[in-house]
Amino acid sequence: MDFTPIEVVPAACDGAASCRVCEGREARLAFVKSGYELYRCAACDFIFVHPFPSDAAIAAYYATAYRGAAPGFYPKSRSRRWRAFIRSLHFFRHVRGRDVLDLGCGGGFMVEAFARLGARAEGIDISRNSIDYARGRFPAQRFYCESLSDFTQRGKKYDFVFSSEVLEHLPGPGEFMRTLAAIVRPGGFVYLSAPDAGHARVPADISTWDDVCPPEHLEFFNARNLALLFARHGFAPYRRYRTKDPAHSVVFRNMG
Repeated sequence: MDFTPIEVVPAACDGAASCRVCEGREARLAFVKSGYELYRCAACDFIFVHPFPSDAAIAAYYATAYRGAAPGFYPKSRSRRWRAFIRSLHFFRHVRGRDVLDLGCGGGFMVEAFARLGARAEGIDISRNSIDYARGRFPAQRFYCESLSDFTQRGKKYDFVFSSEVLEHLPGPGEFMRTLAAIVRPGGFVYLSAPDAGHARVPADISTWDDVCPPEHLEFFNARNLALLFARHGFAPYRRYRTKDPAHSVVFRNMG
């Protein structure tokens, strides 16, 4: 992906902001990158852009600078489909014969892979191009192009929700977590992957980490504050997969 030149500036003020994870008012400006201020919570170490860009600014970025799907086209579709099937095998016992949602489904490759394992699989994404591609490529599956709040209003329930490389793109975790709490059945599971700010391979100066790239990535979790976030919405860690790259790969269970 091509980005504009990166500027990193040390913190220059002592302003505070409310943390979206622990809700304490102990987040302070840590550095500025690409014109965006990033705050770090002293209590739970959550790092996030503040203030978050507007919905219009985010939409404009993805429309002009992000190399995503186009009608009838999805980047590296052949390899994505193969990798999706291999990845889906890790979740066989969670998805076979179950109601499954890929939250942030992109071109629908994981939805199709889960369906091949016997899941009743669906997908949701806010990208019209991605959903148009998924509907055209995998017409046997159901896909939704709408916001999380609109989708929640449908009242649908799932046994397993898969969400890969979505959370870090959102302007705050609140709506994402409220959606999970509403749609995951008691005893159901959520799989999440996202950049891991606490991984050993993250640079000591986190501002130089490639994954800190606003306005594409807006929030950064370590294992502790990610577990805290999920706990506040009724989920407990169930299984964590080890990764060589600095990324979370974890299954949570709805304890409601």
